[in-house]
Amino acid sequence: MIWQEKTYDCKIASLLEKRCNISSLAARLLSIRKISSVLEAENFLNPKLAHLSDPFEIPQMDKAVERIERAILKKEQILLVGDYDADGISAVSIVQKMLLELGANSSYVIPRRVDEGYGLTQKVIDRGISHKEISLVIALDCGTNSRDEAAFLQNIGIDLIIVDHHQAKDEVSRIPIILNPHLEENKNFPWYNLCTAGLAFKLAHGLIKRLKQKNSALVDKVKLKEFLPLSALGTIADLVPLQDENRIISKFGLKHLGHNPSVGINALLVESKINRNSYPKSEDITFKLAPMINACGRMDNPTVATSLFLEKNPDNCVLLAKKMNEYNEQRKFIETRLTEEAEFQASTLFMDKPAIVAKGDGEWWNPGVVGIVAGKLANSLSKPCLVLAKSENGEYRGSGRGTKGLDLVVALAECKELLLHWGGHPVAVGLSIKEASVEEFTKRFLRAVKNQLGDEPQDSILEIDAFIKQNELTENLLQEIEQLAPFGQANPEPILGLKKVRLFGKTRKVGSGHFQFSIHNGIEAVSGIAWRMAEDVPPEETEIDIAIRLQWNTWNQKKRLQMVLVAWKTH
Repeated sequence: MIWQEKTYDCKIASLLEKRCNISSLAARLLSIRKISSVLEAENFLNPKLAHLSDPFEIPQMDKAVERIERAILKKEQILLVGDYDADGISAVSIVQKMLLELGANSSYVIPRRVDEGYGLTQKVIDRGISHKEISLVIALDCGTNSRDEAAFLQNIGIDLIIVDHHQAKDEVSRIPIILNPHLEENKNFPWYNLCTAGLAFKLAHGLIKRLKQKNSALVDKVKLKEFLPLSALGTIADLVPLQDENRIISKFGLKHLGHNPSVGINALLVESKINRNSYPKSEDITFKLAPMINACGRMDNPTVATSLFLEKNPDNCVLLAKKMNEYNEQRKFIETRLTEEAEFQASTLFMDKPAIVAKGDGEWWNPGVVGIVAGKLANSLSKPCLVLAKSENGEYRGSGRGTKGLDLVVALAECKELLLHWGGHPVAVGLSIKEASVEEFTKRFLRAVKNQLGDEPQDSILEIDAFIKQNELTENLLQEIEQLAPFGQANPEPILGLKKVRLFGKTRKVGSGHFQFSIHNGIEAVSGIAWRMAEDVPPEETEIDIAIRLQWNTWNQKKRLQMVLVAWKTH
């Protein structure tokens, strides 16, 4: 692994340090994040809800708001169709909460992954409109590429609004009203990278704003800030860049999630055992809440999560949260077994290849879990990875995760005639394929990856934000870093490096595969934890370089600085 210090603009960092009255490290971290002006820095460090742009800047927002308002006033039947991941479920919950509070006649349906597949499919439409007189469908986190389904709905007299952030694969249907920033050529909008939960919040904002302008009595029934926690959940879970409006939504969503959660979210916080002595952090969503939400879809019962977010009875919420935790434990077990089998294929079939296409069927090859395994292999092996599971109808369905420098959507586009369904983002895709096409697809996909990445194997690179001295390893340093939170995509938690340090005292193995260590900062010993690294303990009497993240360790209501070891090497 190559350790590489991130570059930054010294002049801009110096300017930000002086004009914003921040430390040199904070200024450097802002420069690394391409913040180049005092105004940008101040907005980043001190985001405000007032900084959110007018929702009607988003193309077709006015049409979407007008159509929904008309449906509410005329008591039309509205159907929401969402995705089964945390973003889709959060978006459906936001819009359904809003519609119900405004007195709308609305229902929702979430696709069953196994027999209905992803998105606005004919199967999920048929289930949603059965025995109902639906006149408006709102597709959330899906629908951009559903040309045939849009035409079908038009032919039976049902209007369609699409709220989505997936990329278009081909020409988009002109039938529906579409709120999708990624259909715009100009990327320089603060709302461009919103996920669907963020767009759902903007849709709610737009509708409330329009009702206020008309002095409607309905507007008093809706408190817009109550949607922020769900919007933050979807935003952080979906790994969209935590910049611009995503940063504002995440920051205030986390604050409201901790300060005044709904009964459903509160039950989920309790069940996930998140520390309630401080506001939840982005990693609490990434590693605790989002997996529990996604597990419902992975285990093919996504409505459990949606029901929790819409439920008002605390006792029912406790039962639903426990069910979500059960699904998550099932998911973990299946994931472990599937990972072992996929890793074996990676080491035996794709060792000298630029990417991995693992496939299989049987008890552990669950289509709901393949995305997690693909992500684990892509990270551990530094290769793009597709994991395909055989379904009951003989098709292979799977997910892919990419690596730096690769656009998976472009790679799949070179193989699209072999695929039944496909789509997603540059770093994460979903696909389905007939069994007879898998072998040829694998060859074509590997060639497409090679065309983008070249012949040379990609060296694993560990990017260091800054190297610090041992005496800088203090609580003040972490307080400076926390100004940049919440961390996530495009605003990663900083990795700090220390050179030529010796461990203070002996290391101690703890738990299942971890060890604790300490470094002395000249005044006191600072403790650290190395997760899943018990087989790679550094020598105690040798000078080493270490890469760490800093966090608070709270125990018995006392908060202390703690290092989290990322990597080490002999100096």
